[in-house]
Amino acid sequence: MTSKKWRMIESYQCPCGYEYEPAKGDSGQGWGPGTHYEDLPEFGTCPNCQRAKIHFRKKEYSVPAEENE
Repeated sequence: MTSKKWRMIESYQCPCGYEYEPAKGDSGQGWGPGTHYEDLPEFGTCPNCQRAKIHFRKKEYSVPAEENE
């Protein structure tokens, strides 16, 4: 029996459904991979609905790791 490996995902979700994952960034907004949520503009808004950053909620969950991880 082999044990499956998992990796943690941290993301921040707007009520409209937009999800910002710091590990991936958002190139359309100019936020490169590894840009922490705290480093986004203080008065930043959701690129989909323009809600203020303060409305985003942190989510943490795990997903199966890729074979090469």
